[in-house]
Amino acid sequence: MRPGAARLGPILVGIGTVAAPAGCLLPWETVTVDPASTSGITHLDAFHGAGALACAGAGFALVALAHRLWRPTAHAELREAAEALAGTLLVLGAALFTVSGGYRPGSGPGWSVAIAAGLPVAGLAGVTLLTGLALGAVTRRRAG
Repeated sequence: MRPGAARLGPILVGIGTVAAPAGCLLPWETVTVDPASTSGITHLDAFHGAGALACAGAGFALVALAHRLWRPTAHAELREAAEALAGTLLVLGAALFTVSGGYRPGSGPGWSVAIAAGLPVAGLAGVTLLTGLALGAVTRRRAG
């Protein structure tokens, strides 16, 4: 494996860790209702339904990042387990939110539900985190 690939894993983990809380702070869905008299737009955040799983994942990611910055070499296995849990919760929370936790995207007479920026950002943050961890594990296995 190329030397650049060994550095790519931690970079992807860092990107996923930074993107995770951003994804949980942005709106996840936009619900638009157009009744006959007035219209209303509601932006839904991650703190309902299965989105709470993704928010917990973002919390684990931040704890793991703090540990990585504070003591980079100590308890690396525990930190990687926390990062793997964070990535899994982010992906699972984003996926389940769309299926059962939020309102399903769609539209009908006078209403529509659209996915907002936070939902894909949180899901991609989890995928990026897990990809970085897998790439780091493959690199270590081939080196050792």
